Amino acid sequence: MIDSALLNLLPPLRRARGDRLYGPDQKHWVDLWKQDGTWLLGRRPEGAAKEWKNQVDKGLSGWAPSLWPRRLEPQVRQLVPGLRAVRVFRNVDRAPAAPVWRPWQDGVLPWEGTEFAGAVRLVLPTGPGQAVAIAYTGAWTAALPDHDVTSPAESAGLVHAAAEVIRYTVDPRAVALRLAAGQAFDQHLGSTGLFRRQGIWFETVVGASEYPSLFQVLLAAGFLMNPDPDAPGVIPLELSAGEWAFWKAAAQTWTAGRG
Repeated sequence: MIDSALLNLLPPLRRARGDRLYGPDQKHWVDLWKQDGTWLLGRRPEGAAKEWKNQVDKGLSGWAPSLWPRRLEPQVRQLVPGLRAVRVFRNVDRAPAAPVWRPWQDGVLPWEGTEFAGAVRLVLPTGPGQAVAIAYTGAWTAALPDHDVTSPAESAGLVHAAAEVIRYTVDPRAVALRLAAGQAFDQHLGSTGLFRRQGIWFETVVGASEYPSLFQVLLAAGFLMNPDPDAPGVIPLELSAGEWAFWKAAAQTWTAGRG
């Protein structure tokens, strides 16, 4: 759960672009949160705003039946092995409980060995949208729920986001950037002992009581971590050498004062 006290430590923002958030006087923070993947492809991702505008211009920003949920299924079939069906819900609170599938996160499929066998909530870069998609595989034995009636703009955003994840999964430049970012993370942050990486996602391995102080030290150094201590962060794909050094130095400063 997001700790609002931590998130409110971030000053009011003036603009956001790519991996960076800008506040007053052009001070900026590297976004390691990405709103738990909502902005996985960066703030103002290519095409997302256009898709939203297309639907809003048609007057389709309110809840209404649409063809978009049906169009989502062929996209998700390319992401989730053994897909049986996809269901769209208005937000996370409306969606059934299910483990989370995150793009470009190494490891086993998240539903394996859990009570939620066959169901997974997809993390997709939907930008401002709140609608979420639950994928059901052949291992799902219960009756399938109905789609929520959502805004066509939100459902179109899910379809667009899934298509972008597919595109960036196989794009050679994107693959190379993810590989390089993971290697740079291991090189600069691996020795600190504070983080554990899976693909481009990382967890913070400190106690719950220590997390707020680490969050504040990194925020002061120009890095916004996930304000939910139990959720992972996202490794930016294009940090400068100086930014990697600042991140490492901030982590080491926190460790030095830990005792």
